[in-house]
Amino acid sequence: MGNRRTFILQVLGAAAAAATPGWAKAFVHPLDEPAMRNRLAARSTLLAVTGAGQRMVAVGYRGLVVYSDDEGRTWTQASVPVSTDLVAVTFATDKLGWAVGHGGVVLHTTDGGAKWVKQFDGRQAAQVAVETFERRLAEGPAIERLLAEERSFVDGGGTQPFLGLYFENERVGYVVGTFNRIFRTEDGGSTWVPWMDRTDNPDGLHFNAIAGRGGNVYLAGEQGMVWRLDAASGRFVRAPTGYSGTLFGLLPISSTTVLAYGMRGSVYRSTDAGAAWQRTAMSSLAGVTNGALLPDGAVVLVTQAGGMEISRDHGRSFTPLKPKTPMSYYGVFPGPAGQLILAGAEGMRSETVR
Repeated sequence: MGNRRTFILQVLGAAAAAATPGWAKAFVHPLDEPAMRNRLAARSTLLAVTGAGQRMVAVGYRGLVVYSDDEGRTWTQASVPVSTDLVAVTFATDKLGWAVGHGGVVLHTTDGGAKWVKQFDGRQAAQVAVETFERRLAEGPAIERLLAEERSFVDGGGTQPFLGLYFENERVGYVVGTFNRIFRTEDGGSTWVPWMDRTDNPDGLHFNAIAGRGGNVYLAGEQGMVWRLDAASGRFVRAPTGYSGTLFGLLPISSTTVLAYGMRGSVYRSTDAGAAWQRTAMSSLAGVTNGALLPDGAVVLVTQAGGMEISRDHGRSFTPLKPKTPMSYYGVFPGPAGQLILAGAEGMRSETVR
């Protein structure tokens, strides 16, 4: 009876294996699987766009990166070693850039965005954090708590997403994400140091964005919270807006003026580097997803509902624009001669500011 049962199980197992599609036989983690080629790349969902000198570079779902050398008229898909969703991108020079996304991935390019390499990922981040905090256990309960959290991330696969990044120059930069996670590099991303102990964030709120200008660096996240880097203490200190909802992003307009924006048309403005905030009215309650400072000093904000609004008084007030072909917008960057380069649910678009 035992032999017969073994034989039946072997036959059934062989049949199941034969019927299983090739792609299902062995799982490859998106952090280890290159992005697929996509002939409709520029019409796929893209989540962020920025400039690399004269080039435009956008990132999006499943490791998609596209770039344009003709002011957004045509786009070319880049070579990317991962297929995780990419949500933010920045360049320190026209050649050196970084992108971050799900799985805690950090990508780096040295050729303006045509080819990318994986520089860091969530598995490495969790391990680096554990090793760092283990060496610092003697510092007390706060480090013990952070170590316990990072060990739990390792046990869970270590793939907490990074949602934002900011580079002061080609060497010094930050990546931020869920559950208070923030890492800093001083060597262009070759090594990263956890800064979770340098934030006034005892509840472990998510960081959705980081931005800087004129020596000031800010974080934005849940519960209407903004944090500002205090140079004297080397810590990100709380700079609450008074809003209770989620903030998606930040737009520094000058060394001391900054906008924070997020859910339900919420836009807050500070003119003293985050010490005090005032709400700025928008024409709709759609979530504000991104913003851009134009060469003439105007500010444009875009929304999930396909809205675009412009301010010509440094963010004190906004008036709606009428895009030709609206979509859900996730990224905006100033193009040439009054053009806006837009990333969104239907790919890349350009609009003229009127």
